[in-house]
Amino acid sequence: MQQNPETEGCMKKNIIALIAFLGIAMLFAFTSCAARTPTDTKPEEAVKGESKVLVAYMTWSGHLRTLSEWVADETGGELFRILVKDEYPTEYADTTDRAKTELNQGIRPELSTHISAEAMKHYDTIYLGFPVWWYDVPMAVWTFAEEYDFSGKTIVPFFSHEGSSDGANSMNTVKKLFPNSKVLDNPLSIRGSKAASSEQEVRNWVKSNGHSKQ
Repeated sequence: MQQNPETEGCMKKNIIALIAFLGIAMLFAFTSCAARTPTDTKPEEAVKGESKVLVAYMTWSGHLRTLSEWVADETGGELFRILVKDEYPTEYADTTDRAKTELNQGIRPELSTHISAEAMKHYDTIYLGFPVWWYDVPMAVWTFAEEYDFSGKTIVPFFSHEGSSDGANSMNTVKKLFPNSKVLDNPLSIRGSKAASSEQEVRNWVKSNGHSKQ
């Protein structure tokens, strides 16, 4: 059957437009990744169990530090940063590759920051912050969760993302990691690029959980 010239021309234009769109999308994705840089790797001051609330967080880009500081201020909680002993690379692509390997192989990276068992006893509520990596919880958080006894405590997850607004598999994993705790099922989800401007959203969320010191 002979191809209609107008139809053929239209198909060619659509194909060219699709190729151009994919090219732009790939360039944008690459640029977005390349623009991401890690924050410093300084730990928070040692926690002492002087509050009923612990705000434990992991961050690479710094988004979770920003969110966690607001959570701690609103709750009166103590800040604890989950840091790995073997620091993640400074290059974004290298970090994502390592994160994927850790997740796929179930590797629990050793941590360089710890909480004494005595201090941990004093916390009733743990606000747990993390970035969504490969649609799940970073494996460093697994290490943290398996290091302490969280029996009877309340776990309140919050996370940053770049597309997985529901956390993908993160909430299932958190519930798996804290089987003897009460995990609140209303996590705070913030797109990483909007973290710096989300203070009021963070504070309102904390208040909705009934943990505000105000």
